[in-house]
Amino acid sequence: MKKVLGVAAAALISVAGLAAPASAADHVKHIHTGDAFGDVTGWSGEGTFTEEGDRVHICDTDADGRGVAVYVYKGTPATGVQLYWMHVGGNGNCVTKSAADGGVYNLPETRVGFKFCRYWKEADGYHAGECKDYDFLNDNS
Repeated sequence: MKKVLGVAAAALISVAGLAAPASAADHVKHIHTGDAFGDVTGWSGEGTFTEEGDRVHICDTDADGRGVAVYVYKGTPATGVQLYWMHVGGNGNCVTKSAADGGVYNLPETRVGFKFCRYWKEADGYHAGECKDYDFLNDNS
């Protein structure tokens, strides 16, 4: 009986030792704009949201004469409250905001939303279009 219990305990310890903790990659969410034109197939911008540090990073990935913008929400883009927005233009250019920037960039530990769009200026002002909506639980766990 002692031998059976010893083997069972050893098996339990080895299984517990093999269980991998959640990796940082599990808390990095990839986002992109809607349709693209120009020299990229699929979208005009790419970005990431990293829960640890509330890091929002976006890049313009299309040489189409337009930039990209992300609108950040507490809640979903459809029903939430907009906290901030940022934009960048020029193929290959990127911009990042994070909790280290303070204020609105320190996102709440709840559901957060992102509307990621192409962004451009015309005679009547700035416009955003071809957007894609995302929302994630910002739980840092």
